[in-house]
Amino acid sequence: MRHRLAAAGSLTPAEQLVADYYEDGLPGVALADLRRVCEATGVSTATVARFARKLGYADFRDLSRALHREARADLDRPRDRLARASADGAAGAEATAPTPAPRRRFEIAVHELHATLDGLDVEVFDRVAALVGDAGRPLYLGAVASGRPLLDHFGLLLSYVRGQVTVLPGTDQWAHVLAGMTADSVVLASAFDRHPLAVHGLLRFARRRGATTALITNRRTSPLVRDADHALFVSSRGEDVMFRTRAPLLVLFEALLDTVAPTAPEAGTRARDVEELFDALGGYVPS
Repeated sequence: MRHRLAAAGSLTPAEQLVADYYEDGLPGVALADLRRVCEATGVSTATVARFARKLGYADFRDLSRALHREARADLDRPRDRLARASADGAAGAEATAPTPAPRRRFEIAVHELHATLDGLDVEVFDRVAALVGDAGRPLYLGAVASGRPLLDHFGLLLSYVRGQVTVLPGTDQWAHVLAGMTADSVVLASAFDRHPLAVHGLLRFARRRGATTALITNRRTSPLVRDADHALFVSSRGEDVMFRTRAPLLVLFEALLDTVAPTAPEAGTRARDVEELFDALGGYVPS
């Protein structure tokens, strides 16, 4: 919903009360019915309906259904999805032949890649790419759990084209690495499905220091978004599989690399040094 609020244009004072209610309360207020919204904001049902239409929904019921879907996606866990997939598989075992796992997984990935591209805000992407490519500013990359290996991959490739890239290690070391952060720093954080407290603290600390923050997430309603100067979103539904696809996240990182590399002043020199060192260190079997 937050991306719709950002694009909604002018709201009346009463409609702004409804907007503030959702902005301050999501995802917790996602299940609020019309009566509760009116009581909490002190506006009429007509105002809430008008607000929903301004955001592009047919009516409040349409808005509520969309928020229910987002809330369910926020609240479910891999174990829940495994249970649903197992139940669905048992129920449909005799009806039709199951789709082979490789085909199903590739179909999910292709669908989410298209959905991510369709929903991508190109202007925000360009701003984030400019920040990532600014070699004069220290860049910190932060994620936890399964998000860290993808950031490791991104940071490693980015080091081909620019310096001052720090991939934050385990959270027990973040305080030591981030000490002394300056206002010219850039923080790019990634969060998938959940809203890690460590990432929340990272974004808030960076903003207090005057640094610029960017977030990549698959949750448009994530409370982390409000602490990011720039936010990019990837699609990741796949409710029928235990682990949602990270393919759009990986491709988004690759798109940032494609955008940054051609214009990075030190890219040629750094790439040459990296390749020379690989040879000097005996990194690969000679072809």
